[in-house]
Amino acid sequence: MLYFPSTNSAAHRPADRDVTRLHSLLDDDVWAFANCRVEAPGLPVAEIDWFFYNTRTGCLMVSEWKKFPKSVAVAADVGEPWVLADGSAVPNAIEQVTKQQRALRRAIERSILPQHFPAHNHAKIAQCVYSPQISEATDIERLQFGRVHGALSALASVVQTLPSPSPLLLNDDDGARLSLARALCALFRCSMSPGVEAKLRAAPAKATTSRAAVVKRISEIHREMAKLHRELAELAMAGQPAEPRPIMVKPALIKPAATKPAGTPVSAGGMIAGPAAGLSDQERMRKHLSHAFHNVNGSADAARAALGKAWVAVLRDPALNGKQGISLAVFGSAAAPMVKAKHESVRKLVGMQLIKWCLIQAEQTGLKAIAAPGNPSNVQLR
Repeated sequence: MLYFPSTNSAAHRPADRDVTRLHSLLDDDVWAFANCRVEAPGLPVAEIDWFFYNTRTGCLMVSEWKKFPKSVAVAADVGEPWVLADGSAVPNAIEQVTKQQRALRRAIERSILPQHFPAHNHAKIAQCVYSPQISEATDIERLQFGRVHGALSALASVVQTLPSPSPLLLNDDDGARLSLARALCALFRCSMSPGVEAKLRAAPAKATTSRAAVVKRISEIHREMAKLHRELAELAMAGQPAEPRPIMVKPALIKPAATKPAGTPVSAGGMIAGPAAGLSDQERMRKHLSHAFHNVNGSADAARAALGKAWVAVLRDPALNGKQGISLAVFGSAAAPMVKAKHESVRKLVGMQLIKWCLIQAEQTGLKAIAAPGNPSNVQLR
């Protein structure tokens, strides 16, 4: 990585360990400008944490780095705040980096493209958010723009490999790299060390791909495919009614139906709670949903009321509210077939984050529910 730090002594500086880590993850094809200050006509001054330019792929990327006091429970798309593990809301980081991207694009199109990339009228700039408080437990919505990363290795992998729909590629025969680097430093108010300048003056090495890098990328692709297959299987199951299980009973063994013992827990949908029902969590939730949505008309109000009734029944079901809490991902998947025909999605029906809506429904019925400790995408009773 060729690193260009800010010249502003008052600017926030990245941690040395993060810069060192990026150096180990990125090769010199990637230029990294830190703590950039970008002024674009008609827009507020943008303070940009990191700007990356991959000279091999021609890809530009702006990255917002965030640190939160608690782990991120929900990373929402634009329009809603992010939610931390303690339930507090914080400004949406995707919205922040989108504003920075606008200013950056306008500045590059005015100051960089005419001289260094005259064949291009528009700059395509990818965007992402990095936060060490994002983990596998974070509920990351399907984002319309950009990506979010909780590990520098994941961020670096994207910067190193992401192609551009309109790549900005330089001619290396006429000193174009050094000229462009100086122009970007002037635009971003960054400096160029003598070591970086010496590398830019030298002929660029031809890109080579080691076998280790190939094997690593193949492994990453297989893991991504496996994750997609799991998601596809869950969606396919959510759209299919549960098949009845065949029961083989010998006539000689038939006994009169026993009266259900007093005190046996019963769910709000009328089913016996507990493992005796022999249903998976998703099947139990689907039973509650079917009961709540029976004879419901197509209005959004009626569908929301039915969904709230089903959620309360799920929350009160002792077979579902275990130590790990109730999975909102499973509940949303089970509810999707009930609402998507007329209301597109559960999220659009309720008009907010599912976890926020579920907690509100519980409170309105007198139940005290919280995000499950250690697993904020689940909900459990106090």
